[in-house]
Amino acid sequence: MSATVFVLGGVKSGKSRLGMQCLEAITDQPLLLATARHTDAEMSERIARHVADRPDHWHCLECPLDLPETLASQNRPLLVDCIGVWLTNVLVEQPEQLHTRTDALLSALAARTQDTVIISNESSLGVIGASALTRQFIDQQGLLNQRIAQLADHVAMTIAGLPLWLKGQFDNSSQDPS
Repeated sequence: MSATVFVLGGVKSGKSRLGMQCLEAITDQPLLLATARHTDAEMSERIARHVADRPDHWHCLECPLDLPETLASQNRPLLVDCIGVWLTNVLVEQPEQLHTRTDALLSALAARTQDTVIISNESSLGVIGASALTRQFIDQQGLLNQRIAQLADHVAMTIAGLPLWLKGQFDNSSQDPS
């Protein structure tokens, strides 16, 4: 039976590392669905660090906008990193399709028959955003996180590199995430 593991956290909280550990416990052929775009030099450096941190046996598909379709096309265990970046891409590039795209994402996740690890930002712990787009992102991120958490079997919040399991308990020592 497949499981969905949802890992939330702030910037540099350890969420990607925990997600990678969870997928490594499930499969020896991990697949990453990466949502980031090379938008500027700093973002390219972030992406390069993520690539350098991944072992060589990891496969990667870039899907900055077509995440729902890519999820639906992959019949193997995988890691999505990160929902927050994907949501930003949709809000900036396809704002009129926001609800259609998020519904498509949730449908693709619900239909998965293989283990899925999902990384997302927890962005609602800070101050109210200074711009309308930032406030929209924070609101939509929070709503999407709630919907994914309802669907997920296991949910963790990472803080200072430590996971706090909110739903279920993923055991990295076994091959079965239940």
